[in-house]
Amino acid sequence: MKISIIRGAFANPAELQNFYPLKNQFNIQVITSKHPISREIDLPLIKLWSPTDIPNFPYKYSILNRIFTDAHYLVDLEKTITGSDIIHTAETYYHYTIQAIKAKQKGLVKKIISTVWEIIPHNNEGIKGRREFKRLSYRYIDHFLAVTTLAREALIKEGIPPEKITVIPMGVDLDRFSPKVKKVESKIINILFVGRLVSEKGVGELAEAFDPIYKNNKNIQLTLIGCGPLTNYFNNRPGIIINKLPYSLIHQAYQHADIFCLPSRTSKYWQEQFGMVLVEALASALPIVTTATGAIKEVCSISAIYCQEKNSLDLKNKLEELVYNQKEREKLGQEARLRAEKYFDNQKIAQEIAKLYHHVCKKNFN
Repeated sequence: MKISIIRGAFANPAELQNFYPLKNQFNIQVITSKHPISREIDLPLIKLWSPTDIPNFPYKYSILNRIFTDAHYLVDLEKTITGSDIIHTAETYYHYTIQAIKAKQKGLVKKIISTVWEIIPHNNEGIKGRREFKRLSYRYIDHFLAVTTLAREALIKEGIPPEKITVIPMGVDLDRFSPKVKKVESKIINILFVGRLVSEKGVGELAEAFDPIYKNNKNIQLTLIGCGPLTNYFNNRPGIIINKLPYSLIHQAYQHADIFCLPSRTSKYWQEQFGMVLVEALASALPIVTTATGAIKEVCSISAIYCQEKNSLDLKNKLEELVYNQKEREKLGQEARLRAEKYFDNQKIAQEIAKLYHHVCKKNFN
């Protein structure tokens, strides 16, 4: 069975590691833009030119999305995917999803599955043409893989029949993201954040919460792994370290951490859709301080401490509960690892995806 996974500029090893165990079961190719998020992907890659490859300029995506309806168009995609048994795309409004649908209409491919992360019903419809893109997706996509029940509910509210939706979360390699075998004795308590340095991830509140903790205890450290427009906000703030790591090394950051923190916040057009970093932290047996926005509680359940959104004082108090309580850190960490083993093992998830592929090939959902 030939599987073409289309991810364009969004191709990344965090998600695609869930397909690695399928390499010997299917003929898989991943189709990306020339400059995807990451090239550290252990699957055959085909790189096609996309408008997203244009060097950054002010309002890049605002302009390109209005020219192309969605900038994630891939040149020669139709030719590249011809003969595929399954096209596995993402979301209902990306341009490459519509390209796959047009290939199906011509009889060039057999079935289309779309992974859906979006949890806000009727989101991403403000740009002219996007509703038509979604309408075509609703009609011609054979099945939807929702990564959360919230994504499933959003699809149902948009008119997708429940029988066309299967919920399969994304997982991680539990051998790579694992608890430290032996903790190196250190007086420093390391709080870790991994993600984009943007306001919706709550990094501003995290800095404000950390400052008074560090002021009273110099044996505390905040490590930020990532980049973004708020990078300069953390310059010259004592106790805060900013770093970048390739995904092949990112597990080491978790290995050197004592607490993981992701204080995401809700906005009108965005909520935390899943949080792969939360799964990585769970698998690494780290106690987690986070918020209840979006799908976070679905991912972490009771294996995390929740603070109020946009409330740096509450975040400070929740972090201090763990900073000064090693037993609680260890207890939460053990619960986190058990949850990861039960729900987020990429080996098990890969087999669920394989079952879906076989199911979709046997039955016409249209």
